[in-house]
Order: sequence, then C-alpha cells, then structure tokens
Amino acid sequence: MTTNATHPTPSTYLAEPLTVGDPDLAGPLAVFPLLGPAPRQPYISFADGRTRGVAIKELESGASVNDLLIQNGADTPVLLFEGEEVLGAQQNRTFDVTVLVAAGAVLQVPVTCVEIGRWDPRRHAESFMPAPQTAYPELRRAKSRQVREQVAAGMEARASQSAVWENVEAKSSRHGSRSRTGAMHDVFEARRRHLDELNRAVKLHDSQLGALVAIGGQFAILDLVSRPGVFAALHRPLVQGYALDALEAGDTKVPSIEDARGFLLLVSGVNVSERDGIGLGRELRFAADGVAGSGLVTGDELIQLTAYPESEDPVSDQPRISGGHIRRPSTRRNPGR
Repeated sequence: MTTNATHPTPSTYLAEPLTVGDPDLAGPLAVFPLLGPAPRQPYISFADGRTRGVAIKELESGASVNDLLIQNGADTPVLLFEGEEVLGAQQNRTFDVTVLVAAGAVLQVPVTCVEIGRWDPRRHAESFMPAPQTAYPELRRAKSRQVREQVAAGMEARASQSAVWENVEAKSSRHGSRSRTGAMHDVFEARRRHLDELNRAVKLHDSQLGALVAIGGQFAILDLVSRPGVFAALHRPLVQGYALDALEAGDTKVPSIEDARGFLLLVSGVNVSERDGIGLGRELRFAADGVAGSGLVTGDELIQLTAYPESEDPVSDQPRISGGHIRRPSTRRNPGR
C-alpha cells in the first residue's frame, strides 16, 4: 500500500463546496440534508446491484468471520458502504470500510460479525441480502476508531471483532431486545415500530448527497456519497441506524443551521492521510481539530465521507464549540492517521 506524504483536505476533492439545508426533526433526532457538486464517477449501491449481477457470499475456500467475497457481475462499479449490514449465509456482517468494486471484479472485503450466536455452515452457499438498517452511529464510530488505530500501526484496515460483539450486546441490553443469536438485526426488529415513526419524519430531499445528524442536541455523524441515487438507496437504512441511537436520547434541542455549517466547514477543511483502497480509489483517514473519520476518493473526486466528533477533551465529544458556535479550524493541524 502507498501513503501520500502530503495532507490534502476533503474539500480538495470537491468541485464546489458542500451545502447544508434545514433539518428534518423527529424527537431527539435532527437530520440536516447535504447537497453538493454533480457526480462524475459512475457506481451503484449494493441494494440496486443485486438485480444486475452483484452478489456477496462467504469465501469459496472456507467461510471466515471477518471476510466476505463480492462478485460484481454488473457493468458498473458497486459501492459497499462502511457500516452497511448484510444478512444471511453463515452469520450477519457489517462492512469495516467503504469499498468501490470495479465492474466485473471479484474482491475479498473486511467485515465484522454482528450476530455472535450463529455460525451455520448449512447456509454457506447463500448470497447475502441487504439489511433494512446500517449499523448505528455509536457502533460505527467505535469501529472507525479501531480501524484507524490498526492502520496507524501498519496493519490491515479492520475493526475489533470482540469489541463489536460487546457493543452490540450492550446495545441489545439497553433496548431490552431478546435474540436467540445475539443479532444486531434483532435489536432493530424489536424497536422497528418506534424507528419507523422517526424514519417517517426524515425525508429524502431532491439531489441529496448526505446527512449531518444531531442526536439530543449534539452532532453525532456526517455521512456523504457523491451520487444522489446511491444515497437514496442508503437513506432509509442509515436513518434507521440514526434513530436507534436517538431512542436512547432524551434532549430534543436542535443545533442551529450556523452550527451545522460550522461542523461541515470543519470536516471539509481537516487534513487527511491517503492510502490505496481495497478496490478502486484511495482511502482517506483523519483525526484532527475535534473530528475523525474516513472517506474514499477516485481521481480528484470525493466519493464517500463519514465523520464523527472526536474531541481532544474526553469530557465533551463536541469539537471546538464556544458560546454555542463551532470555531473555525485551527491553522495548526495534526495529520490524519
């Protein structure tokens, strides 16, 4: 793998700045839509690709808890989104990183299990199905930090399987979910009626590329893909994940649009490190100025970006907030890991 010695920012790979719209509100959940430049790189979502020859399966040589095989029989690349969950085969998994799989390619991708109590070899030959939800932001943020630490240590971009199981078990306990196999999916199923109530209040907007999400008055996650059609396919699963975390929040305060713009500016201007991706493009990683996360670039275009608050102050997870407003990025930056 190669690493870029310079440290560009996400905005380096945007033809024009991202903009943020007024939020959709659902109890403690506030979802600000993100808009941006017209996309250039063609690709489809896994959900849309299933009817076009895209399949995800266990490894042919023998199933591995932390690896899956994607066979892209479509005539265009397919995007596997970080945190996206797939159901079936020997056990349910989530993707550890975002991968853009070339047309016609067969690729092994890193995953983590989110169903500790099932390992069913009888279902080895099954193809995976897209789940109605992604992983929730709390888990995705923890996985992102684990992957970043692995990469910084010169290792593969993988999350900690034991830590993921512990997180899902704790989430299940807090939500009072009972699951014979300890499946994250069953936590969502147990709360589906409440999740759908929140989901209905969060609309998909014309040309929307992403979302900046606040839970209980605090920014929790920013998700972005470059193609509105792909974001449309991910929208409901992502909102289901946001809503599961929101069910544990009591505060219904909403950050101002000015603070949302400030957070977006902060993420757009953070220094990133680069290295070759597993599939097409280059992975971005960053942890500076109170935000952390990852992304994917092909050529000079930002394809995907996910960011979280990552405060240097362990008491607060909100980056550089003063008097209710997010400060502009400092001139002194720490390179992303």
